[in-house]
Amino acid sequence: MDAKDRIIRELRELVEELRREIEELKLALAKANKDSSNSSKSPSSDIVKPPKGDGQGKSARKKRKPGGQPGRKRKLRQPLPPERVDEAFVYEIPDDEVRNRKLSPTDDFEIVQHVELLEMPIHVTEHRRRKYLTPDGKTVVTQVPELEGRPIFGPRMLAMIGWLKSRAHCSYTTIATWMGDILQVPVCRGYLAKLCNGLMSDSLSGAYEELKAAISEQETLGSDESSLKNKGKKHWIWCVTASMFTVFQIAASGGRKVLEELIGTTFAGIVHFDYFSWNCSFAWNFDVKAQYCWAHLIRDIRFLEKHPNKKARRWAGKLLDRTRRLFKAWHRRDEMSDEGRHRSFVMHRDKFLDIAVHPPDVSEARALADRFAVGECEDGSRYDTSQSYFRFLFERGVEPTNNHTEQQVRHCVIDRRITQGTRSERGQRYHERMWSAIATCTKQGRSFFDFLHSSILAHLAGKLGPSLLPIATASDATAIPGKAA
Repeated sequence: MDAKDRIIRELRELVEELRREIEELKLALAKANKDSSNSSKSPSSDIVKPPKGDGQGKSARKKRKPGGQPGRKRKLRQPLPPERVDEAFVYEIPDDEVRNRKLSPTDDFEIVQHVELLEMPIHVTEHRRRKYLTPDGKTVVTQVPELEGRPIFGPRMLAMIGWLKSRAHCSYTTIATWMGDILQVPVCRGYLAKLCNGLMSDSLSGAYEELKAAISEQETLGSDESSLKNKGKKHWIWCVTASMFTVFQIAASGGRKVLEELIGTTFAGIVHFDYFSWNCSFAWNFDVKAQYCWAHLIRDIRFLEKHPNKKARRWAGKLLDRTRRLFKAWHRRDEMSDEGRHRSFVMHRDKFLDIAVHPPDVSEARALADRFAVGECEDGSRYDTSQSYFRFLFERGVEPTNNHTEQQVRHCVIDRRITQGTRSERGQRYHERMWSAIATCTKQGRSFFDFLHSSILAHLAGKLGPSLLPIATASDATAIPGKAA
């Protein structure tokens, strides 16, 4: 080989190496530019780095004007009922004007209500226990058993503190400041924390454990998780949703062991999951029927649509096209006959899978294609992942996404951002019980304040507290409320 051929070969090798580096840099840039539309990142991350409009995305759409939109039915606040009115004034037109204008009075009135906060909306009861001196000079106080161990605040005040802490996301400092400024009742943060992590948490213990026991009896569940720090160490907020209740649990682990504890290894229903390793392991090894989230899948396909590799982009485009066709048919499902619907869904599923299982030789594409592969469990049995993406097509009441469960977790995420996590196991138990009660009461249209007040009353009286389970339990229902993809 002469010098000319050697130079040509070296240049070709250099060009090939540069081409590989450019592809790697393009891929790294694409990963760095991920947002909530093409990854599992939360929408809040777009506030820091909002996605740029491409003429087709959400950011390119015309922004709506603030306030009610055209065609929206106007809603007015309803006046408080008569039993809530403390004072009423009646205004009438003078009799002379009524006669001159030939008016006829009616028994109807236009109601205008003014609501005011009382100057001091608290009631203070002082218990004076007389002191006595013994002959040797020791002090003896009158014994009142019902006062021993009771908090300085009454049940409604305690429920208000719990509502502010967990429903309104207030910090202990904010609550103490509010009580000092508005109620003129000084209180320290330590005492507020003691009340929440102690008495209030204990009052919800029975109702919370009852909810956990009912999880395995449901036909359809949703599961999701989010991180939380306890004394700076990473923990996890686990959320399991049913149609009429929600259960939160804080655990040090993000593995499938928590799912085994919460849902059980013999669960016979369907669980909505995100496609994460511990969810897959739980579903595969315990033969749990899973419905993996299409919202996550679509975002991952959209990322591949912007991949620097042309074959990956072309493959992702075909998948998105089949996805649009599939969901167009799914949204028209009620217009079809049973036979026609089944035939249509089978056709769309098979055409999607035919593309999905033949990815280009790109690592990200192969990883996505693995979600539709057939594999082997720990016990040697076989599993077919692909069917866990299509259960919603053939089983009524099953949603294609895990959106409902993810929406339930948002309340906890807001709390986490404000409080910066927990500092003790008692604090973790308080949060998971309060979050569960808040979410469940909201689903059932119940007042969380009234429920918490009743629970505290029962706990102080040494009685069984109210239940969070509805009269007709969620096992009678099959659908989890949610928004389709």
